[in-house]
Amino acid sequence: MKTFRYLLSMILLGFLLYVPTFDGTAFAQSENPEMEVVEVPQALGPESMQALVSKLDEKQTAALVELISLLNSSANNVDSVAGQENLATNEIIRGWFVAFAENLNTHLQFFPQMVAAVGKTFASIFQGREPGGNLVFLLLLALSIAAGMAAEWIFNRVTANKREKIRQSRPVAFRETLAILSARAGIEIGGVIMFTLVALITANLFFQADNDRFLVSTFIFNAIFLVRIIGSILHFVLAPRRPELRLVHTDTWTAQYLERNFILLTAIVGVGFFLAAMMNKNGIGYGETLRFWVGLALHIGIIFVTLRARLGLTRIIEGGDEHLTPGLKRMASWWPAASAAVVAFNWFFLQFVLSGGHQELSPQRSAAAIALIVMAPFLDTIVRGIAAQLVPVIEGKNKVAENALNETRFCYIRVGRILLIGLLIITIGKLWGVNLRNLAEAGLGAQAAAHGVGFLLILALGYLAWEMTNLWINKRLARELPEGEEAGAEGGSGQTRMATILPIMRMTTQVSIIIITLLLALSQLGVNIAPLLAGAGVLGLAIGFGAQTLVKDVVSGVFFLLDDAFRVGEFISVGTTNGIVEKISVRSLQLRSATGPIHIIPYGSMSQLTNNSRDGVTMKLRFTVPFDTDLEKVRKLFKKIGQEIMEVPEHAEVMINPFKSQGVADVTDVGIVVRGKFTTIPGGQFQIRKEVYTRVQNAFAANGIEFARKEVRVQLAESVKAEDLSDDQKNTISAAASEAAEPDRDNPPA
Repeated sequence: MKTFRYLLSMILLGFLLYVPTFDGTAFAQSENPEMEVVEVPQALGPESMQALVSKLDEKQTAALVELISLLNSSANNVDSVAGQENLATNEIIRGWFVAFAENLNTHLQFFPQMVAAVGKTFASIFQGREPGGNLVFLLLLALSIAAGMAAEWIFNRVTANKREKIRQSRPVAFRETLAILSARAGIEIGGVIMFTLVALITANLFFQADNDRFLVSTFIFNAIFLVRIIGSILHFVLAPRRPELRLVHTDTWTAQYLERNFILLTAIVGVGFFLAAMMNKNGIGYGETLRFWVGLALHIGIIFVTLRARLGLTRIIEGGDEHLTPGLKRMASWWPAASAAVVAFNWFFLQFVLSGGHQELSPQRSAAAIALIVMAPFLDTIVRGIAAQLVPVIEGKNKVAENALNETRFCYIRVGRILLIGLLIITIGKLWGVNLRNLAEAGLGAQAAAHGVGFLLILALGYLAWEMTNLWINKRLARELPEGEEAGAEGGSGQTRMATILPIMRMTTQVSIIIITLLLALSQLGVNIAPLLAGAGVLGLAIGFGAQTLVKDVVSGVFFLLDDAFRVGEFISVGTTNGIVEKISVRSLQLRSATGPIHIIPYGSMSQLTNNSRDGVTMKLRFTVPFDTDLEKVRKLFKKIGQEIMEVPEHAEVMINPFKSQGVADVTDVGIVVRGKFTTIPGGQFQIRKEVYTRVQNAFAANGIEFARKEVRVQLAESVKAEDLSDDQKNTISAAASEAAEPDRDNPPA
């Protein structure tokens, strides 16, 4: 503030040196032509200020002193106003806590009077009546309730067949379970509504006094109708006595415990509402105190039940899923304690609001907010069930299709949960009196809250876009990927072009979604994203100039993919490196060689590429037979083997051209080399090669044809007999034969 006063003084000082003073004279130029004109230096510092003041006359100096005093007074007033604002804020917060404490103290002090008022309320029901009037009143009340029960019994008789079918049903799918539970809940709620309507109509016919009509209708609605409706809802969700119809995944003890205690808590609230209404009707008072204690008992009861059944609630959220993510496991374990904390916050928030004199958040609306909090795990179960029914059929029977099906199901569940959480937050906010539309028109804190809501909304929409992208790509991948076994050491037919490009599309799209979502979210918080966009452009140019090799790799990869030069699973050769395309990225591909190592090759370094897995694969096999073999017989055997292989359906599916002879391919010192060939689809050559080798071996053995093998013949002199050779001579001859049989490693044949 001192700096502010200093700068403001300098500005006004310069202004006064050029404008008339309050008495009509001028500082810089008076009517006296001999008066020196004072010029304000451009840079005002301590020395220049002192030199400037020394040039002023007495009137100017007095006016300047008065001006500085006025500025100091104004600045002090600004400090005082700011201090008063801070003090007012502190007083408001302190006033909230003081009002809250006074409200608690009041209800504590009025507790004995409230108990007496409850007794007085019960007594007022039977006071002021004629002799025998109380008996008539109770009799008419019993008749009204009996009339309602009779109407409900008739309704149940009409729907008896439907109820019996429901009782005998044993559903299998979630949709069948939901349909049966909905039908049963509709019948139960219909009976309750029939009971209530007939009971209320009968009571209005029996009772003529307005006070009696109000008493009976309030009792039937709060103490009977409300409790039975909540019971029907719990019966629908928990099915405590029909585990096969239970929507939630939990044990029978938890289901029965939750139903029993929540019905008890609802009965307490219903009776409390009835008594409070009667207190206000009869002018007894202390109705607000009764609502306070009933609300406190309700919140404490819900917290106790939640913590007592925390293991069952955790199982409800987990849903019996075997593939739970760590995040979902943590959320399931934290939910009981977190929901108990939210229930406690709801009570404190309600009391703070009521203590401040605001009646927007009534106890009824607070109870509705509690009900939504308590029902959240059960609603989550319904969301999971609906998501399971909405999951589309994934085409394909491979591992990727199975993973895509699970990922799609999880994606539907996550999207449903986001929508459910958003709906719960908005609904609870409205019940608490929070209007998001009016937040932007309020103060700074409310504006921050409104911007925060928009920020979270943009993040949620970005996440939904992320999940939708995953859904579409997973479904297409499952449909595009081939079925069957993995490719062999020399590759197979490979994946489709779309299956090769989809992973890169997924990565590119998700990165774009992240960037756009973050920019929009930051702009929602008031951050100017124009410098960020400009910086991103400059960074892109810097990368383009400084990393030309990277740009070359990326651009080359784009054109390779556009040309459909290779696909995942194909066997290709790049220079002296060959292998199966195992993975592709934005700048490189990974080749898995036949011996196991992975070669990472940037696209920019690939000047030539050979694809060995397109269209058909021709494999040529060589067989060496003795010189005296009948080659025509071998040719016929090869042709017969090819025909037999084509008759096998699993082999015929991969064959393009059958196995047949190509005649003599070579003549060696061992025998005659004959060659046969066949053509299959990529990846099918290995199973056919195995079958050809087996059948050729069996056919040669059946027709007396042997495979040629290298032999060494030892010729002895006519005078020498083999049986006359000594052991040393035999060993010498064997060594010479072995040496002759082994190839010359130093001088291999051409």
